[in-house]
Amino acid sequence: MSLRVFAPNAALARYVTAIWDYEDLTGSDNSALSILPDTATYLCFLYQDPLRTTHKNGVYTTRSGLAGFQSFRSDLGGAGKISGVSARLAPWGLNVFRGGVASDCAESRVDCRDIFPWHEIEKIEDRLAIMNTAKERVECVESYLLSIMNRNNEDVLMQRACAALNALKGNCSISLLARNLGLTERTFERRFLSCVGAKPKKYARVVRLRNAIIQREHLPSWADVAYAAGYYDQSHMIRDFQDLYGISPETLHPQIMASQTIRFSGLLNLYQDI
Repeated sequence: MSLRVFAPNAALARYVTAIWDYEDLTGSDNSALSILPDTATYLCFLYQDPLRTTHKNGVYTTRSGLAGFQSFRSDLGGAGKISGVSARLAPWGLNVFRGGVASDCAESRVDCRDIFPWHEIEKIEDRLAIMNTAKERVECVESYLLSIMNRNNEDVLMQRACAALNALKGNCSISLLARNLGLTERTFERRFLSCVGAKPKKYARVVRLRNAIIQREHLPSWADVAYAAGYYDQSHMIRDFQDLYGISPETLHPQIMASQTIRFSGLLNLYQDI
């Protein structure tokens, strides 16, 4: 199993935070891997066997696919050899590559052939399959993204909203943020949903819980973490762990060290030496 992370082409960096190249993702034993919700959208181009994604009560089996905004852990598996290149998009990134589908793709994995012309996806898969190096494969995907990028679909105001929610670690009055952006709360929620695929309150909830895990590296107890992360009490935080991750804080924390996909996702900054 091999998993490498590349910085995106400078022209894509505003919309793509990282590009993963992986070969035999689940390994010879077809072990399950997990990705925690982290506000990102994942655009995945697979060139060998299909990937099976379990998300809440849904199971999706696709070759190349798009994982929209997620507010619950995704477990990855599948028979055979799962290899491909995935672009980890900024929360607002999908719109510049395919406008108007962010909310439809949220909380699911959608076949790329249902979003982009099927012949383009098959051409990419065929090209990836004969390339010998990760660098070649990453450049192939970057070239495609550059060819379909449309900055006219960019919503700069919603990017500012995401930046504010991130900076405040999810502890933000949505109505106040809307006023600061010069919008009514209803208009703000509608634009944010269209751009990101979730309402700002759900986005903030994901950000706050992610911050709680980061805080645990510096604080002695989960009770201290709950207070520092802005939760009313520890039980409130634990409820969010169950609702968004499906497991308790004590169960999750050791798994962060064991799962490459968790460490390479939005929780990468937990371990700067990796």
